Amino acid sequence: MALRSQLREVVDAFSELVAQHVRLARMELSQDAQFIGLRVGIIAALAPLILVGWGFLCVALALLLRRVMPVDLAFLLVGLFNLVLGGVGIYFVARQLTGRKMLDASLSELESTTALMLPTRTENPK
Repeated sequence: MALRSQLREVVDAFSELVAQHVRLARMELSQDAQFIGLRVGIIAALAPLILVGWGFLCVALALLLRRVMPVDLAFLLVGLFNLVLGGVGIYFVARQLTGRKMLDASLSELESTTALMLPTRTENPK
């Protein structure tokens, strides 16, 4: 009888451990989604303002440059400047998103639990 109750306790404890891992993973996914969603929402809300303002600045710069060079070359230079600046900006934002580790705490907890539950194998040198 004692063995049966101990086995039941082990199974119950293991079930609770698995349930806690699932809860942690859900909580982490929720936090990660909130983090990313908020930043994407802010970018989407501010993008039209930036685009309109930037457009006016680019036209003004091209019109200023036409005083010292042909107008088509002035607009070409401003366009190239925009392409380079936009590419650099996207690169840095993409690095921020890829730098965030998803489910980091859940994976860490799962690894520590696995290390506790499974015996470590030691190789016998021959």
